[in-house]
Amino acid sequence: MTNHDLDTFDAHPEWNLVLQAYWQVQQQTEKGWVPRLPAVTEVPGDQLSPIHGRLIAHGMLRFELAGRSEGVEYQLTPLGRQAIIPPADRQLVPDWMVAEEAA
Repeated sequence: MTNHDLDTFDAHPEWNLVLQAYWQVQQQTEKGWVPRLPAVTEVPGDQLSPIHGRLIAHGMLRFELAGRSEGVEYQLTPLGRQAIIPPADRQLVPDWMVAEEAA
C-alpha cells in the first residue's frame, strides 16, 4: 500500500525536520498542542511558513486558534505521526481505519 502524501513528504526532507520538531515538543505537553515554532534547526526561516501550509494541506499537521494571547497552535495528525516513521518501518493503515484522537 502506498500513500501519495507520504511519497511527497519523503521527497522533502525539510518537512520531516519540521514535523519532528513539533513531535518532540508535543510529546512533552499535557494538552498535546504546540505553539508555532519560530525556528527549526536546518530549515531556512523563509521556508517555515510554506512548509506549515503544505503539511496542513497534506493532512499531516492540524492547527487551532487557541486564543488572542496564545495564537495558533499545532498538533501532528495520525498521518503526520506515520510520516515521521522511517519509510521502511511504516505500516500504513487506510484512513477509514484510523480513529481520530480527542484533542
